[in-house]
Amino acid sequence: MLVIPALFGTEILDEEQGTIWGTFGCLYRGPKIGVLEGLRGRPGKVMSGIPILAGWKYDISGALQAALCTSGYRAGETLHLFAYDWRLAVMEVGRKLVAEIRALAARTGSDVDLLGLSNGGLLLLAAFAIDPGLPVQRVVTSGSPLGGSIETLACLNAGFRFAPFGRVVSPEEFAACAGSTDSIPRPDVASFVDPGYDLYDVETWKKLRMSVFRHAQNLDDPVWNRVMTERLAATHATWKTISRAPAPRRLVCVVGAGLPTQVRIVVKDGKALIPGEGHLRRLPAAALADGDGGVSFVSATAWEAADPQIIRIPVTRHRDVVRTPDAFRAILQALRD
Repeated sequence: MLVIPALFGTEILDEEQGTIWGTFGCLYRGPKIGVLEGLRGRPGKVMSGIPILAGWKYDISGALQAALCTSGYRAGETLHLFAYDWRLAVMEVGRKLVAEIRALAARTGSDVDLLGLSNGGLLLLAAFAIDPGLPVQRVVTSGSPLGGSIETLACLNAGFRFAPFGRVVSPEEFAACAGSTDSIPRPDVASFVDPGYDLYDVETWKKLRMSVFRHAQNLDDPVWNRVMTERLAATHATWKTISRAPAPRRLVCVVGAGLPTQVRIVVKDGKALIPGEGHLRRLPAAALADGDGGVSFVSATAWEAADPQIIRIPVTRHRDVVRTPDAFRAILQALRD
């Protein structure tokens, strides 16, 4: 089996700047993950966790790896991890994933099972769109935004913190990453409660003062206008391509459910309301749907050509789909059935 981790699941290392992502210090200081002059660094290993204090780690995928090994998988033999630069565009990483899958199948002499965690599932869509004949027996996704997520827009709109009191990744820093817009809601889905707004038109972002355009000085900045126009056009093309991905032989979607999840943008007083996971109480019902708080139930099962088996699990937030015993049991069930 090959595991495709979520965003921030792989180290990013740079010979001159040091570790860009992967250590405790990166939560509070360190080089920016992205700048318009170009991305620095390369992917290191898939992270099991971030060391904190006295041997304690903030879990990334270590508990899941342990659960898989306890069930009989052997690391490096029957369990493999796909390390990738999560800042890059989905289609670019998808091509690398295709090569990894084919190399693993050739090396082992058998078809491969794939497990996509959160955004890792979107990479699987891209891989199947690029190479419909992949030697894959089974695909399992867990909490994957197969139809996109408003939560990505929340991060683009206001930035985010890696940890309490930690450093803030600004909208500009995130938008500088080529893949930053790839998991926004797909273009054929209405993304606003009110009609008349086009999420894939940079003028909408400027009118509603979204993301890098929240500052007046960026509204007419030719660089940011060009960059965001290119990002949105590339993401539109990506969704068009991956929507044609054929169905795997077997697809199981593990889905967190039971939490209000934003699926439509509310416009109030000329600005977009995208408060982010856990801050949705003031949004109207028309903006919400069932999900895991970050990815809706509909999006997590939206592999268009497939009729997936669905396993629902209880969650308290999106990250539970890859870090809780309920998620581990569901994933193992999907791999055994």
